[in-house]
Amino acid sequence: MGAKIAAAAVLAVIGLLLVVFGVGFLSYALALALTPVLGAAGSAAVTGAIFVGPPVLWAGIVLMRSPSKRKAPSAPSSLWMALFAAIAKETPWIAIVGAIAIAGAEMFFGRRRK
Repeated sequence: MGAKIAAAAVLAVIGLLLVVFGVGFLSYALALALTPVLGAAGSAAVTGAIFVGPPVLWAGIVLMRSPSKRKAPSAPSSLWMALFAAIAKETPWIAIVGAIAIAGAEMFFGRRRK
């Protein structure tokens, strides 16, 4: 199990590095290609605008649109969760310890019912 997780982590790092270096070399090649036409500073500016402009534009559009209407949170499904929610409002550290205990109890008792 641990070997599979380690292998997945190594592959994820390799994939991330391939993307980062690929984009880096692509931008460098584009800047070199534009240098004779625009000069060093101009080619760097155009290359930066090509790679940074679309994500910034997308982020601006996403932030400017109106937020969607969200559903109100539903009531807790079990008596344990309702009691726990009442106690957790008073002391936050109990919320953390209690959440672990409640989740474990529900998993244990839920498995027995089946």
